[in-house]
Amino acid sequence: MSDSQKWAWWALGVVALTIGAYSAFLIFFGHGPATGSVFALLALTAVPASSRRYFRGGRVFDEREQQIANKALRAGFSAVWLVFIGLVLAIGFGKGWDATLILPVWSLEETVWWAAVVVIGVEATTTLILYRGGAHA
Repeated sequence: MSDSQKWAWWALGVVALTIGAYSAFLIFFGHGPATGSVFALLALTAVPASSRRYFRGGRVFDEREQQIANKALRAGFSAVWLVFIGLVLAIGFGKGWDATLILPVWSLEETVWWAAVVVIGVEATTTLILYRGGAHA
């Protein structure tokens, strides 16, 4: 198993832990600004040595690993873009195109954190899929 695959499994575990902790906070504390604190768990994706961080003198991806990492990151951001467009369309069709939305700031911040969860989750899943695809991936 390559370092990228190890990172992907770790990242999926962190995403699952974050979603689980968010659900627990939601059940016990209700929906509010405090529930957003669980997104600090996403920092755990940078902990393992197999992380995708690159430091001077550290390990460097070979061409295939770099290609897979780029495709996975592109897939993650594409998923966020599709979710964003879907959300805008759902609000537009649901509330009407002339509707005004009033959101608390913590709700907007939480939306950005959920976007990070989607990017990391899709990136990790895509990495695992592309590595299982073999040489033609």
